[in-house]
Order: sequence, then C-alpha cells, then structure tokens
Amino acid sequence: MDIVRANENDLKQVSVLFDQYRQFYKQISNVEGAYHFLVERYRKQESILFVAKQGEQYVGFVQLYPTFSSVAMKDAFILNDLFVINDFRQKGGR
Repeated sequence: MDIVRANENDLKQVSVLFDQYRQFYKQISNVEGAYHFLVERYRKQESILFVAKQGEQYVGFVQLYPTFSSVAMKDAFILNDLFVINDFRQKGGR
C-alpha cells in the first residue's frame, strides 16, 4: 500500500471516497459536489489530501486543514477527515 500526497489528477477518484465518507455521516450522495468541493480546496490551497492506494485502487484518504497555534507560534494542521474503505480497514497499512 502506498500513501502519497494527492494532486489534482487524484481528485476524481478521491471524490468517490469522499462521497462514501459523507454518506457514513448520513449525508445524501453527491459525487459531483464532492469533486467540486475537493477541487476548490486544492486550488485555493485550503487543505492537504493524502491518499492510500493499493496498486491503482484508491482505498482511503485523510484531509488536513491548515491553521495556526498561537501558543506555539507555529503552523498547525487539523485532521478533519479520515476514511478507509471497509475491505482495507484494520490492516495496519501493510
């Protein structure tokens, strides 16, 4: 399994996973809306996506949102979204 930072070419595939993630939280399926949301975040550099791939299959993602820590006076990231398809859960990334 490979875990890599997503680029714009990955967003169509990730949007399918993102839609499944949203459905888990009882949202209505909207793959097109998911895709547009991810593209906007990517192009505006408002989030960072990492994807997990088994061969050519996209099996998971994590989305981080940049913020700041006033106390540490440093950049920080909020891990907001994490999703792995059922067949690849609890595999330890091996």
